Amino acid sequence: MLDLLRIGKKLAELRQKKEHTQDDIAEMLFVSHQAVSKWERGISLPSIDNMCFLMKLYSVSLEELLCLDAIANDFDLDRLFQEHNRQYIIHEVILNKIKDIYLQDIIHLLSKEERLYAIFLLFDQNQSISGELWPRLSLEERHMIIHKYKEGHIQLDLCVLNQMMTMSEIKKIKEIKK
Repeated sequence: MLDLLRIGKKLAELRQKKEHTQDDIAEMLFVSHQAVSKWERGISLPSIDNMCFLMKLYSVSLEELLCLDAIANDFDLDRLFQEHNRQYIIHEVILNKIKDIYLQDIIHLLSKEERLYAIFLLFDQNQSISGELWPRLSLEERHMIIHKYKEGHIQLDLCVLNQMMTMSEIKKIKEIKK
């Protein structure tokens, strides 16, 4: 997944190194200065043709231009979501691409929609709900997970989660098994 904010910062940095203005780049690429501004603010990306031109202009590879070679492992948890696209961070955390940061470390920073996205992404990646994550989930999220288990959509390690569940959750699981 591409981090548009990081790419935007990279585009602005490369442009400034060459001492070009946004208007200069816009004129070279036959686009508006607003388009260049949107790229640099992480709102959109240049077209493939424009990326090829920018790679030549800045003498960088596509990997460098798209920051694919720069997945940082030194994320500061306090600034994590300020400097990067939120969906990108959730995605990278679920895929374990950010060293030493796990979903249970950031779940409290997520909106309700982002939390659901993260949980469904966990299931999509065939990852289980850990004993460290379970207590940080809301009752609604726990019930949704139990319901998905009941429908056979997900697998749960009940031995681990059994130690974390409330009595009503254990009762619900026992009812599911019947």
